[in-house]
Amino acid sequence: MENIMTKLISAASHAASKALALSGHSIKRSRVSEILSAMLGYQTYAALTAEENDASLDYSLDDAERLVLNPDAGKVRAQGLGVAPISGVVQACALALQTVAPMPVHEDIDQFYDEYAREALADAIGSSDDVSSAMAETNAYFEGEPDMPEEMPSADDLWKSRVEWNLVARGKFKGDHDFDSDRMFSGDTLSCEATLMFVKAGRAGLILVEADAGAGVDDSWRDHDRADEAAYMDSLRQPNP
Repeated sequence: MENIMTKLISAASHAASKALALSGHSIKRSRVSEILSAMLGYQTYAALTAEENDASLDYSLDDAERLVLNPDAGKVRAQGLGVAPISGVVQACALALQTVAPMPVHEDIDQFYDEYAREALADAIGSSDDVSSAMAETNAYFEGEPDMPEEMPSADDLWKSRVEWNLVARGKFKGDHDFDSDRMFSGDTLSCEATLMFVKAGRAGLILVEADAGAGVDDSWRDHDRADEAAYMDSLRQPNP
């Protein structure tokens, strides 16, 4: 039985083959289907269709909210099939699937982080009651978004994780303190941590089930105060000239 994802693979294979032919590279659609399957986390197209038709699984690629492709696996599969140019074929496959799929398709894990995860992590921090409580421990004003890592944080292999996959990132949330006010300075920076929890839908598909975050006041400013105080006390001990 052909399901939605196998239909998408067929449509993407046709589109990629056509695009490659226009650039002078004639590649069989069956081989393009194999490369697309590899980019979706499967060793073969047969393995993809078998899993998609497995009624015992809670979720399949059809259920995914978004797909994250593995271009390196696609390149390995293309090389094994003797397909060239490898990078051009993989790029054409990614573009074709992005065009036909009803859900967002990220061409690799870094694009997933840049286009979606970084902002989702920041949103989790901004909407967290725990983070709000940490803010209340300071006398600072917090606006905007926390500073999250520019690059994708380390995480378990997405395509090998079968049931669930989590992404954890840490960042800083810098506030402002009005030193002319009567409010005592008690820190203006939070150390934050956010987690996105997904269930897997197929090897490359993700469904977000929970976003959680927490924070604590960064007390490193106290070290500077102690250092300044120690320097001042040392100066008092110095004999007058």
